[in-house]
Amino acid sequence: MASGAFLIAICYISYLPKTPLPPQPLDCCRIVSVKSNTLSMLHFEKNAYSVPVSHASTELTCKVFAERIEVYHGSKLIAQHERCLESGKELLQYDHYLDLLLTRPGAVLYARPLHQAGLPPIYQQFLDKCRHRPGGMKEFVRLLLLHREFDTILVEESLEEACQKGMFQYDAVRQLLFHRTLPEHRMPQLSLTEDSSVPRIQVKTPDLNQYNRLLQKRCVVH
Repeated sequence: MASGAFLIAICYISYLPKTPLPPQPLDCCRIVSVKSNTLSMLHFEKNAYSVPVSHASTELTCKVFAERIEVYHGSKLIAQHERCLESGKELLQYDHYLDLLLTRPGAVLYARPLHQAGLPPIYQQFLDKCRHRPGGMKEFVRLLLLHREFDTILVEESLEEACQKGMFQYDAVRQLLFHRTLPEHRMPQLSLTEDSSVPRIQVKTPDLNQYNRLLQKRCVVH
């Protein structure tokens, strides 16, 4: 009897219409509606996750996977975090707050997202140099914004080179990045060999004692 029922079920399934598979794989996640607060953070499972400051106090959607959380505004992905399975934690990405720090550079030294970031020591060296000159803190924020344009390794290499040359300025670091990434900025090294087409100009060493002689003549006249 059981085998007969099994055969009937097989025959029934074989006559079902063929439904094509979805064109894209389905996300194995839970979708949750959330709202970020005025500090650009959303709360989920007793933890806080940052979002860009442009999406503070905004209705958002979270896709909660086993190992990560994706945050969407409409259909646009605006943030992604590793999922925290503890409680009472704040997971802050400093890039989410750079646009705000650019308008409030005085808050850089006290920004929790930067303290959490654990940036390499080279950034602290630049911060120590920038904090003691006018406009330096804003310049440091602009240095961090370079990560949106260039690979992290390239930025850190350029910071190291600028530090070695004593050039603790945003424009210098950006130019070094261009030198690494854009062919038109890569100037060939100048070579002055014996058969070089570049003319050699000999400049006579100036005689600085002439100023002393002029001074002596002036004293004699008086």
